[in-house]
Amino acid sequence: MAKNKTNKSKSGSSTRKTRRRANVRAPSRKGKRLTPNQKLTLYLNDALAIENAAVQRLQTRIKQTKIENAKQRLELHLKETKDQQNRLKQLISDLNGRRSPTKDKAQLPIPAPPKSLAKIVGTMTPAELELKGAKEDAIVENAEIIIYDMLTHLAQKMNAAHAIPVLTQSLSEERSMADWIRTNTPDMVIQLWPEIEASVTASEEDQW
Repeated sequence: MAKNKTNKSKSGSSTRKTRRRANVRAPSRKGKRLTPNQKLTLYLNDALAIENAAVQRLQTRIKQTKIENAKQRLELHLKETKDQQNRLKQLISDLNGRRSPTKDKAQLPIPAPPKSLAKIVGTMTPAELELKGAKEDAIVENAEIIIYDMLTHLAQKMNAAHAIPVLTQSLSEERSMADWIRTNTPDMVIQLWPEIEASVTASEEDQW
């Protein structure tokens, strides 16, 4: 009887080991290999989702800003962003026409204040909210610079030569917008400072 139990135990152990080996060897669906075109299509759709969200944000920013030259530059960049959308859609269709370009919107990389400082937004003047919007504009634009720069290098590695000029054009437009924000920030601060200064208390007793 003892021998039978031992044999059963060995048999069960052997079965479990076989199952574990089978599980290890089983192909993972997450590790499915894609063609270069399919892989690049995923990257381009990721960029398109960001541009989809960027269009919506720019439309909101244009309505919010009271600074005329900022409004004009944002309107120009909105047109550029819509062109970027269309160029990405065309690239995606050229690479993998079976799948439609994504209509989804990505979450833009805009930081939120920690809970301990969340109330500060409620105490901001319109001028401070304007500067906050410009700061967030810069964050989004610089993130898109990295995205298009990376996509350009990936397209080169994947022998998608036709995509490189298209991506380079979008990269140039994002750099131009980021440069504009950086160059115009001093003038913006000067223009908005009187309102911000008026909200600053001279009494230390009123400080939080």
